[in-house]
Amino acid sequence: MRRTLTAVASILLFLGSAAIVDAQETPAPLDELLDRWEAAFNAGDYAAMAALHTADAKRMPPGEDLINGPAEIVERTQMFAGFEIELNTYSGLVDGKLGTSWGTYKLVGEIEGTPVTITGRWMNAAKKTSDGWKIYRDIWHEMSRM
Repeated sequence: MRRTLTAVASILLFLGSAAIVDAQETPAPLDELLDRWEAAFNAGDYAAMAALHTADAKRMPPGEDLINGPAEIVERTQMFAGFEIELNTYSGLVDGKLGTSWGTYKLVGEIEGTPVTITGRWMNAAKKTSDGWKIYRDIWHEMSRM
């Protein structure tokens, strides 16, 4: 019985600490970075969006080759012209000059005249540079397409 109570208490403590971690708010610098990224994407200003990435940034789209640096980010993002994205951030953290955040996205637009909504999850890593916070790594995957 004592082992059972100890095991249950350990599980509850673990679940409680996991909930606390998941309930964190995204640090303001990362929240602001993501707000600027989302606004630039939705305005179709892919150069401004790409400028929010480090020079050595890597984007990792699902099922495709890496996207390397701001120039490739602009080139490969132009295919989403006319789409709007909504980012929902679950949590994030900053430790010195490095940070990470994660959440879900909803991308709405048209493909060959057919309305489409794509949803998924994303995660990125950011660095504090002399020009402010920038995205260093970015990965996402698709959960649904309607």
